[in-house]
Amino acid sequence: MQEQEYKQFKDPIYGYVKIPANYVNNIIDSAEFQRLRRIVQTSYSPLYSAAVHNRFIHSIGVYHLGTIAAKSVFADLEKVDSVEFDVDLKRIKEVFLLACLLHDVGHAPFSHTGEKYYLDENGGYSELHNKLTSFVNTESFKNDIPENSKSAAPHEIMSAIVALKCFDEYFQNDFEKELFARCITGYKYSENNLLNSIYNCIITLLNSKVIDVDRLDYLIRDAYFTGFETVNIDYARLLSSLTIVIRDNNKASLGYNKNAISVIENVVYAHDAERKWIQTHPIVLYDMYIIQHVIDNLNTRFSTNNEGKLFSLESLSLEGHILNNDLEISLLCDDDIVHLLKKNKQDPLCMEYFSRKDRRHPLWKSESEYKAYVSLQFGSEGIIQNNFYEALSETEKYMRKNSESWIINDSVIAKIEQDLKNLDDAGDQINQSTKNAQRTQKEKILKVINALKSYANKNGMDCDFVLLEASNFYSGFNKDDLSNIPIKFPQKTGDNTFPLKKVVSLLESDKIKSKYFFYLFYFFYLFYKEGKKPIKKEELCKELYKALI
Repeated sequence: MQEQEYKQFKDPIYGYVKIPANYVNNIIDSAEFQRLRRIVQTSYSPLYSAAVHNRFIHSIGVYHLGTIAAKSVFADLEKVDSVEFDVDLKRIKEVFLLACLLHDVGHAPFSHTGEKYYLDENGGYSELHNKLTSFVNTESFKNDIPENSKSAAPHEIMSAIVALKCFDEYFQNDFEKELFARCITGYKYSENNLLNSIYNCIITLLNSKVIDVDRLDYLIRDAYFTGFETVNIDYARLLSSLTIVIRDNNKASLGYNKNAISVIENVVYAHDAERKWIQTHPIVLYDMYIIQHVIDNLNTRFSTNNEGKLFSLESLSLEGHILNNDLEISLLCDDDIVHLLKKNKQDPLCMEYFSRKDRRHPLWKSESEYKAYVSLQFGSEGIIQNNFYEALSETEKYMRKNSESWIINDSVIAKIEQDLKNLDDAGDQINQSTKNAQRTQKEKILKVINALKSYANKNGMDCDFVLLEASNFYSGFNKDDLSNIPIKFPQKTGDNTFPLKKVVSLLESDKIKSKYFFYLFYFFYLFYKEGKKPIKKEELCKELYKALI
């Protein structure tokens, strides 16, 4: 037998990563995969200048971690003699590693900011799922999708589609295509027997709600390139300790040996720190807001029902397609969006993307600061706080839906006043209860905006604000999936496997319900440019409070 040839990639984190030469020549060197060099991994670069790593090197990293994980897991599977696998275990391993390599090949530009445009006009998944099932033509896969209709991210589904379309020769039968698609999307087998539970273990190695090789690489890589290194994650120790646990009910679970506990705790801490201090940072959110605004406009301009979508399978291919007889697009990436952004100089928001000095700045810069100036000032509990939050929330939602640029200014006040007049003029066309509810909502929003305008007028500044909602921090790991990971201890008698929550105290805190807070942005630079005093947070918050309570 001819020895397999390998090529090597030098990764700053893992050193040399070995990949089969045929994968490199036929997959990695293809235009569809090389496109990932021009898709940023994160939206963190406005905050951390060195965070310019891309989906290409992330995919290489996930493949590398996948090889380490597979070595442990498939060594265990070779010892399972009570099941007959659909294909040879070696092929199953190859399919899994292909999924690791190709899991982001259909990723939209600008990290996760653009992926919602893969969905139907109403935000549904049916078009994506129909396209995917045209490549994975098995009843078991079709039957399992409805229950999981929104559990996969749009870019995951698109990645499976692109991979199966472009690299079909790597799959020998429908089973391999199905397992491959499930690994990328995370759609597990619903029929719960030993064989399917083993396949589900393989799926969760790449795509799970807890620890997987995809999550591991981005945590390690994001920390490296941002410099926001919280704790060391010994990935080799963690992945080499992976094991398949077969329970008395004849079902398999993915578990770890006891020597991985400290690393699991480090993963939890690193993930939560990134979530709390980077993902919801106002600088990151505002940059995403600008990109979102640009993409919204581009998508409206170029996407039509009869001529295809800007964000589509066709746009990701080398061949590409023409939209509205105006734009030829292929291998859609960040560069295309930036190019079109530069051509839209009449839009002041677009220019904020390029000029940092002309950009709005946040009035407060963290969840903690928001609580100090807003939440704790007016009572953290009860009707008062709820009213305050609801008013800001309604305002933010209204701006997203009814304002092209989400900017709070005089024109928005005029629009809301017109909305109220239209309600009065509607007569019997709208029932009274609906009319009253809409009026209450609009009046609440108007109070928020008028309070901002009042403060602006008192301080000799324009009414020009952007209100963005952010998630209060809550641990994404405080869930049963993590708490119940089996941990295996070496002992000769009795059950030697226990759920993680029984052997560590890290997960004892109560699950926190997801809530939100807000950032308020304004043109900070003008105060220095014109020699004015900057906004006083306390005064503005009191103005809002008086208007709303």
